[in-house]
Amino acid sequence: MPTVTKTKKAECLNPNTGGRMNIDKDIYDLFSKAICHTLNKEGAATFTQLVEGVENFFKKQKTKFDGSIGWYAVTVKNDMQARHIIEVVKEKGKTLNRLSK
Repeated sequence: MPTVTKTKKAECLNPNTGGRMNIDKDIYDLFSKAICHTLNKEGAATFTQLVEGVENFFKKQKTKFDGSIGWYAVTVKNDMQARHIIEVVKEKGKTLNRLSK
């Protein structure tokens, strides 16, 4: 009988809808590290800049990711926002994401 390995999951919260979903913990950790790296470097970033920062982080780390970077970035970003790791602020009419103080 084949062995079934269970992948660890991370529960992601959505602060806008209150919804929850599970993604692979390794993917969550990869994206949260890339998001934190981007926000540490940029200080504050629009969502587009955040996704570009994640893509650049993957390139520098030589990380190949076949899934939708934008989808995972927004899912992990929303969870980090719900857990108060990231805050969303408005500056000069732009919505920016930054690490919470």
